[in-house]
Amino acid sequence: MPPIEVSRRYYHDSYTTAFEAEVVERTSVDGRPAAVLSETFFYPTSGGQPHDTGTLGDCRVVDVQVRDGDGAVLHVLDRPLSEARVQGQIDWGRRLDHMQQHTGQHVLSQAFIRTASAATIGFHLGAEYVSIDLDLTGADDALLERTFEIANDAIRADLAIKAWFPSPDELATISLRKTPDVDGALRIVAIGDFDVSACGGTHVARTGEIGLIHCLRTERLKRGLRVVFLCGDRARADYAAKH
Repeated sequence: MPPIEVSRRYYHDSYTTAFEAEVVERTSVDGRPAAVLSETFFYPTSGGQPHDTGTLGDCRVVDVQVRDGDGAVLHVLDRPLSEARVQGQIDWGRRLDHMQQHTGQHVLSQAFIRTASAATIGFHLGAEYVSIDLDLTGADDALLERTFEIANDAIRADLAIKAWFPSPDELATISLRKTPDVDGALRIVAIGDFDVSACGGTHVARTGEIGLIHCLRTERLKRGLRVVFLCGDRARADYAAKH
């Protein structure tokens, strides 16, 4: 198979949802049938972001995982796959939602650095809300208002977003919001000149596609402060439900 950064096509293209690939391995995960493809646009659960769903041929993709050991992407299916070459189709609604939420998280994390010098130490993208944990003991209404104002200003600016694998020499010149402790090549996501961080997730191409970031609530934790928020279509739906 090609190198991981090549075979995982979502690294370079978050918008393609239909593709063809060879089935290179049939296996199982916890008793469920699974397949490994020569290349894939399906995003596996990792880095706080849930997996994509969709279809491979007539089979439903119900889970996507990274296999320990060789890093292969396992497409867990509702029934065994028989084809040697298969058509993949990703559920676009779910993918776009995750792109909006995850990119919004990057923007909000940078905004908290600018207003409170608070680093993000945790991230969760759930089915109903998104949250970040900050190394911050608390935040009053004025701080939250200013932080979300900065985040939404970055969205209105419609900043271009670039994701790529820099060479070691180029990486040495890049100042990251946080340098992860991982092995192998680092994928960098740059949001204009606003934020630069290492991330393997799927993201929108411009901040304008996030639409809006809205704070739901904050929660105090032993290790800091949790901020619960919504982005994009989730924020719009929440406003519509409340008003």
